[in-house]
Amino acid sequence: MKLRMSLPEKPGWIFVVPGFDFIALLLALVLLTGVVAREGWVEIKLPPSEFRGIRMGEQNPVFVILQSTPSGPLYYLANKKVPRHQLAERIAQEAQKRETNVVGIRIDQKATASERQELINIIAGLEYRIIEGIRQVGEAGGDEP
Repeated sequence: MKLRMSLPEKPGWIFVVPGFDFIALLLALVLLTGVVAREGWVEIKLPPSEFRGIRMGEQNPVFVILQSTPSGPLYYLANKKVPRHQLAERIAQEAQKRETNVVGIRIDQKATASERQELINIIAGLEYRIIEGIRQVGEAGGDEP
């Protein structure tokens, strides 16, 4: 029994069409993997500026907040009020817990120079490095709106 074509004419190059589909698929895969490929990161180190602070990195400092009130200065450590006579001991404990030698101080704008200097003397007596910031502190130790 002989096979005959159902079409009266010869198909020509119709058997090549699946080959074109295969090549188109390969081309699409190559193009898409180039777009999806992960790009390398570039680190940009900007120079220091008066408008941008210094990154703390791995220092993990202890922050002490000084708030000036009419009844006297208030000290906050880890968002908890600390009496002045316990301040040095609590700073040392917190620094040991964080394994750091850096203490950051945030001082109310209304604080006097003598209150500021007293806090600096307490921290300097413990031989820690001091970084300082100034902020306006509200009634309960938080920022004013």
